[in-house]
Amino acid sequence: MALLQLSLAIAGTLLILVFPGIVQRFIDEIIPSKQTHLIWSAGGLAVAAFLVREMLFYVRTRVNTEFEQRMIIDLRSQLHRKISHLPIAWFDRQSTGDILTKMADDVPATQRVILEGIEQGFTATMQILIVAAMMFAADWKLTLIILAPTPFIAAGGWIYSRWVSPRSTAAREAASALNATLHDTLAGIRQIKSYTAENLKRDEFLTASNVLRKRQTHLMAAWAFYSPSMTFLGSLGLVILLMVGASWCIAGNLTTGGLMRFILLVGFLYEPIARLHGVNQTLMNGLSAAKRVFDILDQEGEEDLETGRDPNPVTGHLVFENLRFGYRPEVNVLNDVSFEVKPRQTVAFVGGTGSGKTTLFQLLTRFYDPQEGRITLDGTPITELAKGPLRDAIAYVTQDAFLFAGTIRSNLLLGHPNATEDELWTALRQACAETFVKAKPDGLDSQVGERGVLLSGGERQRITIARAFLKDAPILLLDEATSAVDNQSEHLIQQALKTLQKDRTSLVIAHRLSTIIDADVIHVLRQGRLLARGTHAELLETCPYYAELAAQAEQNSPT
Repeated sequence: MALLQLSLAIAGTLLILVFPGIVQRFIDEIIPSKQTHLIWSAGGLAVAAFLVREMLFYVRTRVNTEFEQRMIIDLRSQLHRKISHLPIAWFDRQSTGDILTKMADDVPATQRVILEGIEQGFTATMQILIVAAMMFAADWKLTLIILAPTPFIAAGGWIYSRWVSPRSTAAREAASALNATLHDTLAGIRQIKSYTAENLKRDEFLTASNVLRKRQTHLMAAWAFYSPSMTFLGSLGLVILLMVGASWCIAGNLTTGGLMRFILLVGFLYEPIARLHGVNQTLMNGLSAAKRVFDILDQEGEEDLETGRDPNPVTGHLVFENLRFGYRPEVNVLNDVSFEVKPRQTVAFVGGTGSGKTTLFQLLTRFYDPQEGRITLDGTPITELAKGPLRDAIAYVTQDAFLFAGTIRSNLLLGHPNATEDELWTALRQACAETFVKAKPDGLDSQVGERGVLLSGGERQRITIARAFLKDAPILLLDEATSAVDNQSEHLIQQALKTLQKDRTSLVIAHRLSTIIDADVIHVLRQGRLLARGTHAELLETCPYYAELAAQAEQNSPT
């Protein structure tokens, strides 16, 4: 496709050279000798050349558009794949708005570097060379005089490139920051309204907008100086041609037709030079965008989901040995934590905020790896297992009950992409969600809204539990699955969870201790250390800290 594009560009460029020759023939031959019979044939040739050139331009535009869109899709696909395979730790340091800007804005700008450089840049350069060759063949002395401004134009382009590159990068970073601010506003609109923080967020947005305005102004100030300066130099070449050409015509060294031909050729010479100025501007913006895109594509540490052993079949025997971990190396979240989970046991974890409960789940799913110690599954260290099959063996129900914008059906299929209609309804029935889904006009095809906002908290949680039923994994992780729902929803969710936990190894983080009193073992965590373990009754007797947590949970229990 790229070869076809270049072939069409070459043919179109050659056709523009027909008209200057015809003009010279009219002025030097047809008009002086009054050969009226040649007017129509010469004019027809000019019309045919223009028509074919525009037809080639049409085809080239269609080919160029197809090529451009394929490049965008390919680059976006590569970027999306890379982002989806980067480790969780990378996302901890990134702004969602910045990532979206790179995907939506920087990718098209990056492909324009290639298209402008190859298609526009090559075509313009080729036209300059062909026209210059024709001019040299016609009169090399006059051509050298006309081309006197071109070294200054080339120097101006080089200086502009060096000047504008950092300004373009700064403008893109400011645009990214503005989009990040807007994304946070949209994502947190309920919090903004509940705290009446509209004015505060408006001021933050205006601040980011002003930074972008200043950087864009600096960028366009450079272009405002560069573009007319280069146009002036090109016009200077045309004036030189008129002055020198007129004196040569008077002296009899050049015909009037020859002068007109040169005037047209100079136009065809400086038009692609002017186009190259625009290409230069596009390249500077595109290179800044490309740097931001390839900063992601060149990231090291991409997650490898396939390298390692397949854990199947999984019995669910887990051993956590002497774990030490911190999201920042200098601050430990877990310190020397060790315990065992036997197959099909239900093991619960309690403790205050920041005690490391959720971190244990993050380590088991290998979102992170511990700095010291290890976790084994059925006797094999999970670092030796392929991440993909390991995560396939785990169903993870989180506290926030995240749903993707789309339908109930599409969110359920995340747990089992090939599930049948009957399997979907069975999972909903097991999750105590069948009734409210059937009550909706569109049933499984009802929209849930962004992050599931069109459903209640209890409904969202039951959909995520149904998703876990569909996955049917041997290991179940429940992270405070009932902490944010009312009593009625909690009762229904607890029913579903008891069904889900049957014949599975279950690890449960509990906010309400009433939900884990039947657990086989309860582990008490405090400040990243394992303080005690036992049944609910044993811990009430032997662990004052657990008894304190139980008393607080009783006081805070909703009525």
